[in-house]
Amino acid sequence: MLGERVGRALADTARRHGLPASRGRGLAWGLPFGRPGSARAVCDAACRGGLLLETAGPHDEVATVLPPLTVTDEQPEVGLEVLDESVASTVGRRTLAA
Repeated sequence: MLGERVGRALADTARRHGLPASRGRGLAWGLPFGRPGSARAVCDAACRGGLLLETAGPHDEVATVLPPLTVTDEQPEVGLEVLDESVASTVGRRTLAA
């Protein structure tokens, strides 16, 4: 299922970059960061890469992935790659091979 693929991909991104575990259900997922404002920096970088994300939490510490119900099977892969690159370029540290 598409939601499960998104969840697994976000879990992999969190693990690779030393972030807390992602949380979510269906197509709605959140990727938490340890520092306030970190999710805002990731969302800004993702936007520059063509991916629109939202932030959540009282200190913008969660980047939320909320694809539309009309998303194709291929589109999440592209978006998740942009998200991973955005995390790496802003706050992430690669701890394991991709």
